[in-house]
Amino acid sequence: MTQDEIRTARLRAQIPEAGFPRGAGVASATAFVLLLLIAAFTALYLSTAGPLSLIRANDNAGRVPDEVTAGRERIASGLAQSVATSATAAAADLQVAAGSGVFDTTDDNALLTRLGETYEDWRGLAVYDPAAQKVVATRGEPVPVETLRGVAVANLTVRPVARPGDTPLVLTALPLTGPRAGQVLVVSTALRTTARELDKDTQQQIRLVTADGAVLHTHGSDVAATDTPAQELLARAATAAAAGQTGVLTGAAVAEKGKERAPVVAYAPVSPAGIGGSLGLSVVAFGRFPVEAVPVRWPGLIPAATLLALAVAGFLLLRRTVVAPIRRLRTDALAVAAGVLGKPVRQSRIREVNRVTAALERSRSKLRRRKPAPRLRPFLSAQLVIGAVALALLGWSGTVAATLGRQHAEVSPTMLSEHGVRITRSADTLRRSLAEGLSDLQSVARLGKGKEPEQLRGMLDRLAGSESRFRSVYVADAEGAVRLQAGRDSLREPGKLPDGEGLRQHNTSGRVPIVYAFTPLPDSKNVLVGEYDVPRMAELLGSAGGRVRVVDEGKHTIADTEGYLAFSPLTDATLIKNVDAAQSGKDARETTESALVAAQRLAERGPAAALKWVVVAEQPVGSLGVADNTVRSGARVAALLTAVVALLLFAWHLLVVVRPLRRVGDEARRIAAGDTGAVVYPQRQDEIGTIASCVEICRQALTDGRDRLGEVRRPTGAATDETELIQKIVDEPEPPRRPARTPEEKAKNDYLSWLDGAGV
Repeated sequence: MTQDEIRTARLRAQIPEAGFPRGAGVASATAFVLLLLIAAFTALYLSTAGPLSLIRANDNAGRVPDEVTAGRERIASGLAQSVATSATAAAADLQVAAGSGVFDTTDDNALLTRLGETYEDWRGLAVYDPAAQKVVATRGEPVPVETLRGVAVANLTVRPVARPGDTPLVLTALPLTGPRAGQVLVVSTALRTTARELDKDTQQQIRLVTADGAVLHTHGSDVAATDTPAQELLARAATAAAAGQTGVLTGAAVAEKGKERAPVVAYAPVSPAGIGGSLGLSVVAFGRFPVEAVPVRWPGLIPAATLLALAVAGFLLLRRTVVAPIRRLRTDALAVAAGVLGKPVRQSRIREVNRVTAALERSRSKLRRRKPAPRLRPFLSAQLVIGAVALALLGWSGTVAATLGRQHAEVSPTMLSEHGVRITRSADTLRRSLAEGLSDLQSVARLGKGKEPEQLRGMLDRLAGSESRFRSVYVADAEGAVRLQAGRDSLREPGKLPDGEGLRQHNTSGRVPIVYAFTPLPDSKNVLVGEYDVPRMAELLGSAGGRVRVVDEGKHTIADTEGYLAFSPLTDATLIKNVDAAQSGKDARETTESALVAAQRLAERGPAAALKWVVVAEQPVGSLGVADNTVRSGARVAALLTAVVALLLFAWHLLVVVRPLRRVGDEARRIAAGDTGAVVYPQRQDEIGTIASCVEICRQALTDGRDRLGEVRRPTGAATDETELIQKIVDEPEPPRRPARTPEEKAKNDYLSWLDGAGV
């Protein structure tokens, strides 16, 4: 190394520079790495086959759409809930009957007759003595009480009973008290699974399976015992459901009638609440659905290549026009500050860097007492370059968001069909709930025959407490005034009730829709009324997926799964068209660019038909598990991330590079112009901080002389303190010393002092 290089290196060692995240080149390097990651994400994730399709061999074989499998899982869960409700219906009825006083009679036959006439859907009743293991009294169909032998019935207990070739039964056992203490009332009812026909084209089957895997009941198409793959899926599903799990399994596709179909098995446990014992049942739904080939497309390759090109070009541009000139300036500034004044400071075409190089060159020429080298005129701004790179990235982000981020997904007919099936099941669930509410009121009315309203309080309290479908249950007189009430306050305005019995919608405007069931009390002018809980009605529709609404004949909203303003009218033309089609009894299913739409009339006959309601549902296409949705969502993510990186790139360079460099340039120009009074403080320990330290050394050299070069003398105080030049104080000269006295002069002086003391 030469002597000049040694001096420069020694000074360089005295000025520390911190590492990441400081430094003129850190921002561009970080942005480059982030853009490479986004480009890789864009290339791999923005595809119809997924990022793993490069290493999978069977992508071209296709698969069952995710929305179909998710829909089957929702159907299994809804059926399990329906089975649980059916299994516990008799238990709820017995709880209500217990408050009627019907058990006060000591005649067993009279008790069973009264209960059988009240609850017409009960198959059989029996009073059973577990200790003696005999039936004391019976009514209706034979009750298989032998299944309760050895079972301790301490409270309401429900047990399923299989009947080969027929619908399974549910035995509901209620321990009796009083004179019948130790005996049990046993009620047998049919377990309701699904009343609708299943799609034979997809070979659908519904199974009720016990905890040990035994099939209690099947409905729909048969699954051949020789179909080993399907039987294995069914066995796995039954095992998982017995463990309390809910899910769906998909098997391998098999060619059938020119189409490839895959078995799909959804399962869910039946979990009743409020009863003793466990049903130990599970619902297993089987079907074979078409496999839709997913064409392997890579729409993200071109955007990824474009982003990669922008990243490389932007990185190189920033390094050449911003980072390299700053680092070259740092090298020249260190040389000047170290006292190496023989070489001129290299000028730059970048405006922010040129201001510092020109000022350093003038300072160097002053220290050498020479004319400065010719100045190079700048034509480019570092901020302009950084802004151009950021704008290019923002342009890429906007283009991707406007193209791939807005493309529409293709929805298969299978998805639309499954969506319609779920809406039909949801409408059936709501219809059944409304009808069962009316049936409960009719049962209470029969039990209350010949009684005063006050004597019905126990049954009303139990009905309002155990049946969550009702918000209020009350007895009204002939004018509609409430005489006895259970639950919450009535919302229905006082007024004469309709004749007969049925379901009614009370209002078409107001704060809350009022829907009620009513039935007359026998031998009385009073009417038993139950007002339905509208939010509970909306909960019954949740299994359909998407947004489900119930609208009345005037297309006003009665219930909505996503919250709503009561009686708000339908405004979407597609929804209105499908509601009109459903009201006229036509098939109402449609696919739009943004959603699947289906509508179903609530009931064509029965008590619920009087309401003239329609259940309409719309499910956004974006929520479906189709490949194009993955591409669209991935494109939006990539566009957002790139926009964030672009803004980060611009802000980082502006705050860490451009503005500090401009500040140092202003200080350097001031010093070169002759104003050397203020100290230059480095704000950061990076390349620009080193340049600021070199400018400060040059300022000190211009003030104190060239000997000041080559060493860092750190000023004290804060960077905001004003710097003042204090004039140097020169010491005053000492007075001249008197010469030493001779012995004769000393003796003479002593003699004169003696004379003064003697007073002479």
